Amino acid sequence: MYKLKIKDLKVYCIEMPFKEPGLRVAHEDPEKVIKSERFTLVKIFTDEGITGFGVQDVPDPWFCEYIERHVKPYLINQVVEPFYVERFVKYFRSQPFGTGVSPRPCCIEIALWDCIGKKAGLPIYKLLGAYQDKVKAYASVLEEYPLWNAEKWVKFINSLSEEGFRAVKLHIGWMWPDPNKVINIIKKIRESVGYDVDLMVDAMQAWVPQPLYDFQTALKYAKGLEKYEVLWLEEPLPHFNNPELSAKLCHAVDIPIAGGGAMFGFHTFKTVLEKGALDIVQPDVMHAGGISEVRRIAFLAEAYGKQCIPHFWGPGLGLAATLQVIGSTNIPWVEYCYHPPAFDVEVRDAMLSEPIKIDEEGFVEIPKKPGLGVELNEDFMKKHIVYMK
Repeated sequence: MYKLKIKDLKVYCIEMPFKEPGLRVAHEDPEKVIKSERFTLVKIFTDEGITGFGVQDVPDPWFCEYIERHVKPYLINQVVEPFYVERFVKYFRSQPFGTGVSPRPCCIEIALWDCIGKKAGLPIYKLLGAYQDKVKAYASVLEEYPLWNAEKWVKFINSLSEEGFRAVKLHIGWMWPDPNKVINIIKKIRESVGYDVDLMVDAMQAWVPQPLYDFQTALKYAKGLEKYEVLWLEEPLPHFNNPELSAKLCHAVDIPIAGGGAMFGFHTFKTVLEKGALDIVQPDVMHAGGISEVRRIAFLAEAYGKQCIPHFWGPGLGLAATLQVIGSTNIPWVEYCYHPPAFDVEVRDAMLSEPIKIDEEGFVEIPKKPGLGVELNEDFMKKHIVYMK
């Protein structure tokens, strides 16, 4: 009988430096040069010497304090063994926002699964029940500022195609109230690259106080992209705060409408799916609740006849966790965040002993070592700790 007792937990705020000269990004503060990103790393220690790792894209020391004060005691005294991961998930899923335990510590759930996989000697996706060993990757690229014209976008997409990517998602249009500008860029890309490279477009309008697009503008945007066989349009409307409006758009166009990268818990996705507000749901392991929660959401989407394609942007350990979910489901794509030269594979996966790369056909293999399937680069971690508890 398995016994694996949680002995201790350590939490760190890590700074991940970009390559010079950094980036200016339209949906951030466009005048600020981003030279690094911070994230939270947790380590769960057990009485058998097994250590589980988890990560979350929360950049602040307060999150470390919160985990130390609120999560660690519950983990050690109530969960006790990593195998009781569902007890942990249910407790934090049920907490209302605004309480002392309202932040969602998805990194802990990931670390618990890492412990379980290492104890079993299996990667998590095989422990859950494997479906696939590799998955198609799409390069998820940012919108630089000053904003690129069509020629610069064409050159960039061509360079990604030459690197082996068969699909690219553009974060584009954040500052352009007229979607015709984006549609024209997609047109130019198609004229240059052709249709051998799949394209997706992320409008990034679902979580802003005042979206650029009303329904008619979003409708025009979606129909314009349809002509160029864009695989999906992501978050053109506030699908969670106004699901009826987003559902109206889904019903009016042929291009799938995607979203949900910032949502937490399968119950919120159930609401969105019931209302038909999205054709593709995009839970994130670092936002939605962790590995088992994203897997639940994938099955829920399938029951509603919709697709689940997880969202991801962050450090390599988070990509490994996402891939473990994908390996246990029929999810068809992985979001491969990549914006060279500032944010390339070397930067994203600096925390790993080996980078996660695409193969010659544009696929990524599911990591196959026990647990998350990857090992940490401890030297990198030690050099880039900015806060710890």
